[in-house]
Amino acid sequence: MVIDEFKNYYLARESAINRHFSSASENANENSIHELRVEIKKMRAFLELIKGIKPYFDFKRAYKPIKNLFKTAAPIRDAQVLQTMTKEYISEVDLDVNLSEYFNILKQQEMISKRYFFKLCKKFDLSIFKNNWLNIEKALVGFTKSDKNESQLNNKEDNEDKITECSKNYIQNLFTNLDSLKSKEMLEEKDFHDIRIQCKKVRYTLEILSSMVSPESFEVVNNSLKLVHQPLGQWHDTEAAILLINNILQDQSFEPVFSESSYNDMLSSFKVRKQHFNDLFIERFNMLNTQLTYL
Repeated sequence: MVIDEFKNYYLARESAINRHFSSASENANENSIHELRVEIKKMRAFLELIKGIKPYFDFKRAYKPIKNLFKTAAPIRDAQVLQTMTKEYISEVDLDVNLSEYFNILKQQEMISKRYFFKLCKKFDLSIFKNNWLNIEKALVGFTKSDKNESQLNNKEDNEDKITECSKNYIQNLFTNLDSLKSKEMLEEKDFHDIRIQCKKVRYTLEILSSMVSPESFEVVNNSLKLVHQPLGQWHDTEAAILLINNILQDQSFEPVFSESSYNDMLSSFKVRKQHFNDLFIERFNMLNTQLTYL
């Protein structure tokens, strides 16, 4: 039964969010923040699917408080990722580099962002997830009106069939949007951001609807999407690092930096890194499989 599968998926996401929220609200370490944001993205994809199935479902009301939690965790995640990326760079080049100003900015950003995050966590009401499910269930169960000439069983079956049909149409529309981006003669960097978000959204929606898709089709398409958004994530993080390094080098308040050559060397390395992931993304995006086979 589709509604039962939706409920099981939703409860799994709720449980995961509660678990990672508990850890993140205590220490906001890199893993807990990352996992919390991933689960919120999956929850958003689920709520958007319900909106696609039932247009009158109030998505904004359901997602707004969760969105605030997601956005407040974002700068923590950004600072942590850039710190990790820089440590990996230093380890790879095996040089005596001095990037103290850069690390200080990132650490300061992380600590300030954590204070805002912890403050929000204290006020965040986890009951939003139980309340949201009640509204989702009402929307789904009430998809079709009862007909006096039909049995209750038939009404349920009709309802399930309609939900399945709308779900398939919804994800096909998501793939159509990706295909329209593939057909562009020249992709701009702003398209990269859109494609990255869209690929994750399609993957998470496909995960929700996995029972409707053949296992072989699910594996092929899901892996294709993952191969596209992974280099885009690396590209995005590298772009953020390059922007911050340039700001430090151009900001007179940081002059003189302890070791300008250390920054220039890392900047050059990150530019090469960004181009590598740019090329890898383009190659994989052109090969993206968007053909689903249903059961």
